[in-house]
Amino acid sequence: MKTFQTALTLSAALLLAACATTPEQKAARAAAQKQYEQNLQVALAGQCDRETADLMRMQFDPPPGQTEQQRQAFRLQYVDKVADPMFQACYKMAWQNYISQQRLREMRYYYDDYWDHFYYPFRRPFYRW
Repeated sequence: MKTFQTALTLSAALLLAACATTPEQKAARAAAQKQYEQNLQVALAGQCDRETADLMRMQFDPPPGQTEQQRQAFRLQYVDKVADPMFQACYKMAWQNYISQQRLREMRYYYDDYWDHFYYPFRRPFYRW
């Protein structure tokens, strides 16, 4: 009985160790998530103003070898473009549209009228009784 408990404990520990993520994997996932969010922000800004989207991309990925004066000038230009009320309104609408599309996609996935667990591998027939 004692060996069975030891074997069970050891197998559970090995299973948990095999499923655990390494710090490198966590860092890679965090970097990929950050890159996805930045690309999404640039894409939504691109719907409103292409020039501002380019400035946002440069803000996220600054070109190497800039002097302090160039960085200061870029920062002022970036703040002027992003703080524009028309851009802010358009960017807010783009975000709301994106969120609404995601919610609609989820609702279509979960509440598909022609997908039923009774007919699992197939869709429900088009006729209704």
